[in-house]
Amino acid sequence: MTGSVTERIRDIQSRIDALPRVRLAHLPTPLDACPNLSAVLGCDLSIKRDDCTGLAFGGNKARQHEFMLADALADGADCIIQGSASQSNHSRQLAAAGAKLGLEVFLLPKMDEFSSPVQGNYLIDQLLGATIIPISPDESTKDRKEQLAEKLRSAGRRPYVVGMGATRSLTLGVIAYVQALLEIITAQPDAIPDWIFSATQGSTLAGLQLGCELLGLPTKLVGICPMTASHEAYLSPQEIAELAQGAASLLGVGTGITADQISTTTEYVGERYGVPSAGSLDAIRMLGSLEGILLDPVYSGKGFAGLLDYCKRGIVGPGERIVFVHTGGLPALFSQSEYLVG
Repeated sequence: MTGSVTERIRDIQSRIDALPRVRLAHLPTPLDACPNLSAVLGCDLSIKRDDCTGLAFGGNKARQHEFMLADALADGADCIIQGSASQSNHSRQLAAAGAKLGLEVFLLPKMDEFSSPVQGNYLIDQLLGATIIPISPDESTKDRKEQLAEKLRSAGRRPYVVGMGATRSLTLGVIAYVQALLEIITAQPDAIPDWIFSATQGSTLAGLQLGCELLGLPTKLVGICPMTASHEAYLSPQEIAELAQGAASLLGVGTGITADQISTTTEYVGERYGVPSAGSLDAIRMLGSLEGILLDPVYSGKGFAGLLDYCKRGIVGPGERIVFVHTGGLPALFSQSEYLVG
């Protein structure tokens, strides 16, 4: 794209505004400076507070649902299907969005070790009126979602599937994070970040990457993946690049993004998905005690642990500007107190 950064922002925003959208999130979210931790790390750190999107404790999915659920409504959907871990942030925010829009939400949570007692995200799912169909931990979420969709279609319903395996909804989620990138740059137009870190396995990173490309920014992006390739929801760099390419097509722009440009690492997963790592626990305590900002133990805690390690190892240089995209997930803190208190 040609023109100044300001002109490019205006053009991209007009393309985003032309897409169907329902308003669910409190946007733009704050970009908070972290002077205390910046002094410790020797960098210039800010946090994009997508834990403040509203909608049942907020999180990154709230802004993504604005595009996904607009698409669902345009398609005539009368219900939405999602499945994941029992403490899924996506499921919790979807249940809230469905309640707001009058769409029945079917959730297929896995009955893992965090499903009992009922608390955290799983409790909120039930308070928000979602129809909950528990599945066993060893079942394929993708398969069970499609089976439910077929059953509902045969009963005359119009289901719309989101989350893992639902490429259309994942691509629309990318658009939401192109928007987030525009917000970051608009908030600090004279302080383009050298680095952006996020805890992500797909659409969030793809959107940030596409946004940086469209604005012509030199910013380096790092996606800290909370799961390994053995997990059903894992997306490879190739799949993330394909999501970015699909979103570019929806926006009517070209992209040169390929898999080798996607920087994502599983180095900070720890024992496994859903269980805090030692690094994430340290990160939660450090940011909380120095800046009064909480991270969650599954996503943002591990993402921030990666950021801290990049600084410790000197990969991030002294004085460089860093933005950490806080994707939310705070209700999960209450389901994992045994790890957090000790």
